[in-house]
Amino acid sequence: MQSQLSQMQQLPALTLEQRLGRLKALQKSIQTNKQLIIDAINADYGQRAASETLLAEVLVNLEDLKHTIKHLPRWVKAEKWTADWKFWPSRCAIIPEAKGVVGIMAPWNYPFNLVAGPLTAAIAGGNRVMIKPSEITPKTAELIQSLLSDVFSDDEVFVVLGDVAVADEFSRLAFDHLLFTGSTRVGKIIMRNAADNLTPVTLELGGKSPVLIDRDYSLDKAAKSIAKGKWFNAGQTCIAPDYVMIETNRVAALIDALKKHTISAYPSIDNNNRDYSCVVNNQHFERLQKLLKQLTNEQIVHVYPEHQAQGNRMAPVIVDNPNWQNTVMQEEIFGPILPIIAVDDMTDAIETINKGDKPLTLYLFSNNRQTIKKVRQQTSSGSFAVNETLVHFAQQNLPFGGIGASGMGSYHGYQGFVTMSHMKSVYYQSRLNGNDLVRAPFTKLKKKIIDWMS
Repeated sequence: MQSQLSQMQQLPALTLEQRLGRLKALQKSIQTNKQLIIDAINADYGQRAASETLLAEVLVNLEDLKHTIKHLPRWVKAEKWTADWKFWPSRCAIIPEAKGVVGIMAPWNYPFNLVAGPLTAAIAGGNRVMIKPSEITPKTAELIQSLLSDVFSDDEVFVVLGDVAVADEFSRLAFDHLLFTGSTRVGKIIMRNAADNLTPVTLELGGKSPVLIDRDYSLDKAAKSIAKGKWFNAGQTCIAPDYVMIETNRVAALIDALKKHTISAYPSIDNNNRDYSCVVNNQHFERLQKLLKQLTNEQIVHVYPEHQAQGNRMAPVIVDNPNWQNTVMQEEIFGPILPIIAVDDMTDAIETINKGDKPLTLYLFSNNRQTIKKVRQQTSSGSFAVNETLVHFAQQNLPFGGIGASGMGSYHGYQGFVTMSHMKSVYYQSRLNGNDLVRAPFTKLKKKIIDWMS
């Protein structure tokens, strides 16, 4: 890996023509091979809903590529500025240039999307790229390597396959930028490894993304959006609703509404229902089962009480008012378990959120402008979504990223181009140069000029 990185760092940045050509080729490859992408992820999961893969792994990236290709010729142009009046008629500019070689470390929950999205941004910036896909989804990783080798040469994009030890070595390389998507726990390790080389990092992490429901908002509407967002990919989404906070007297009605919309979306969740995805592997399935074992029978609401586990297919579970000391409320769930927390009012909910780490996303269901303003101003989160779940990720004009424990830095659209570019400051001195009027030796006249300027 080190020799490959060294070789790539000696090569020039990709030209605008090369960037557009590679992005268009990647766009065509994804469109042509979408069934292979569906099949590979399905094989890694044991069952991954094809429509979920099309939406989250294919469509989102095709839209990102379309947006980037359209706007890139404008993004790369120098942004010209006049110099400070004291230096008139000199000129200034900000010129985007490639950082060099970008490392991308992708997770398993959206194993194709979270390679292709950062890759699009990195290529848009003119960089060369090394990629480490997740070893938890090996068939998808192999497909990524195969597809990208048809679009890029090895000295443009190089894919590294391997286990955790390989990932650790990868994160220690002296990249010019490193983007990691994964858990907060592993993100801390990646940041420590990168620090040895002063490698700048973008960390797309996770955390517990809460949902708040205003007292006057329709429970039916809120439950429909929460259920569809939470159970998408069996809850294995970094921006999935992690838990819901609602006033005590509305908890029972919310649980009923959630059950109704869950069953409406998935009349059954046995192996014959191809719309419901499995937990990625047995290790994560067992981790989720351990979370449930810490709860009482009274707290667990089985949406499908007759369901018998089939492989890693885990039925949606609602948890009625667990204790904050339970592990299910201490860690990001990342699976089909949804706790409902009773609160006194919106102020109580805001205070509760602010006691913990800053979430990646905060969801609010409210039609009250003052409530929306209050929650937005009095909380801090990577993103804030009102009256819908998940879809803010697909907005190409919005940067995506976390804050605090949920990450640092962002990408998507123009922000991705900026993240993967060095915005170089350039100063052009004019022929008319009066700078010597304020340089040594400091005569009486020069001191008067400096005094006047200050």
